[in-house]
Amino acid sequence: MKERDIFFYIGTYTNKSSKGIYGFRFNPVTGEHTAPQLMADMISPSYLIMNNSKRILYAVSEPTDGSNGSIAAFAVNSQNGELEKINQVTAPGKGLCHISLDKKEQYLFTVCYPDATVQVYKLNKDGSIGDMTCIKQHFGQGVNPVRQNQAHAHATCMTPDERYLCACDLGIDQLVVYDFDPENGKLKRNESMTVSLPPGCGPRHMVFHPNGKYAYVIAELSSQVIVLSYDENRGFDIVQVIDALEDKQVSSTAAAIRIDKNGKYLYSSNRGEDSISHFEIDLQTGELTHIGNIPTYGKTPRDFIIEESGRYLVCANQDSNNVIIYDINPEDGNLLLKKEIKNISLPVCVVDFELK
Repeated sequence: MKERDIFFYIGTYTNKSSKGIYGFRFNPVTGEHTAPQLMADMISPSYLIMNNSKRILYAVSEPTDGSNGSIAAFAVNSQNGELEKINQVTAPGKGLCHISLDKKEQYLFTVCYPDATVQVYKLNKDGSIGDMTCIKQHFGQGVNPVRQNQAHAHATCMTPDERYLCACDLGIDQLVVYDFDPENGKLKRNESMTVSLPPGCGPRHMVFHPNGKYAYVIAELSSQVIVLSYDENRGFDIVQVIDALEDKQVSSTAAAIRIDKNGKYLYSSNRGEDSISHFEIDLQTGELTHIGNIPTYGKTPRDFIIEESGRYLVCANQDSNNVIIYDINPEDGNLLLKKEIKNISLPVCVVDFELK
């Protein structure tokens, strides 16, 4: 059976020469790729997500001039990757920096970092973005006078049972947990479930293990991974806090976190050390063992993904304008450089799908 090409979309900041969402085709057999092309004009689409069927791409706009953010929905052409805008809505407050969906794809969740708001939008049957059903704002500050002078919601993640929406707040060192009502798209803060994390750590993003029993938070300011146990009735408990850096003297901030589909390995990105951290997961306890760090062959690795087949890790280096594709060794999870994609200005996010 002939292997199909993989199509990658790259979200960018448009402060310099990029114009929006870029895309390129990659052949997994030969390693050949097409030159990156502009697929959709949009101001600083800094985070992208595709729905389960890979037919709709959602993007948030994060302008750096203080203007309002927005959310756009695009129909995906499965033959060639072309995008057709379905609709775009303006969001309250400044730029948005993250998107997630519920499993039934009835709602879209996004956050505004400067205003510390969590926003919920109803999705229509055609995938278009409907009315906002709820907005919640965080308040407070942390111990870091520069980065934590106020709350900063950074990302959301639904619990596997979809009873709760978790929001990582970098400014107040909390995993803020909300009860979620799928009937009306409303959030209600659950104080007993909300978790206080180590002071000054700066929680940024969160992923659940495939078994649903453990969650992992990447802490931007402390460059640590925080391991949490999860029970839908008792909530979260901190199991482990582990360093992600090899060079403890380097100035570095953590960015993205991903788990391979078999639940054996966890990876995180480090901006400054310019590396991908590689951890092995203990399937009995959820605890991590740090295996080592792999260079990103560029500067400021922002987002990265594990491509759907599980064979490739793809990393966007924001400040060196390149995207790196690694082979993932299935035996030990180690990363091996496969291909460098150049000449994408300020790449910050990656999503993928297999062309038909």
